[in-house]
Amino acid sequence: MAVKCKELIYTPINAISFRISGGTHLLTPNIEKKIIKSLESPDGPIFTLGTTVEIKNRKYKVNIIKELIINNRKQYTISIAKRTKSSMFIMPMLGGHRELFFWNKLFVNCFIATEKDEDCIALLYRWSSDPLYVKFEKALSKFRTFKRRYDPNSNYVMFVFDIPKKHVRNYKKFIKGQYSRFSQNYKLDVLDFHDKDFNDDLGQILFKSEKRRLSMEHKLDVKLPKHSELLSIININEETYNPTIYKFKKLI
Repeated sequence: MAVKCKELIYTPINAISFRISGGTHLLTPNIEKKIIKSLESPDGPIFTLGTTVEIKNRKYKVNIIKELIINNRKQYTISIAKRTKSSMFIMPMLGGHRELFFWNKLFVNCFIATEKDEDCIALLYRWSSDPLYVKFEKALSKFRTFKRRYDPNSNYVMFVFDIPKKHVRNYKKFIKGQYSRFSQNYKLDVLDFHDKDFNDDLGQILFKSEKRRLSMEHKLDVKLPKHSELLSIININEETYNPTIYKFKKLI
């Protein structure tokens, strides 16, 4: 659908999300079982789960609608999907820094499996004719662990890599949700990749921060054993590429 509402401001965040700000008082969320199913304007629904919209010449499939309060003003974030845990903890096994991987521009998500690949690192990107991105594609194909490249559809490109041998143990710990048991060097690699430090949420998970543990106890109203990991174990389905989630529908 083509979105038209002059009072609203649409701001792309990255390849999977955009933000709605400005005259959000014009929008009414339709909520069912604590899930926002649609956002409605005085003229009717303008964002509905499952539909595809075009924002600043870029298509987004509306799979998640989240309400935010920033500086006492209501905003909404609309996303194709959430970032996977693989994007945070497995992608750094390829080295480098996330800016080099077009994190905020073309990178969509990282997975540990596709329809035909298991125990891998699969990177999904929006297709682009940008010369820098074309060079980037060629560079990825030269990685030692590069396995294959394929196009899930005309909008995306998938790059599949084997797990680097030096990270097989870390990979197995990830599968078990044992984030704090990554090797010391790899923990630092993860922080460097995402430009985070020990005080960020990511650092607090990797190094089992007392601050985060107490915060979780308060939020969940439970007493956590000190040996507990401070992030839930992965959901294999969420870490496996599902083409249905990412496939765009025709604009209405």
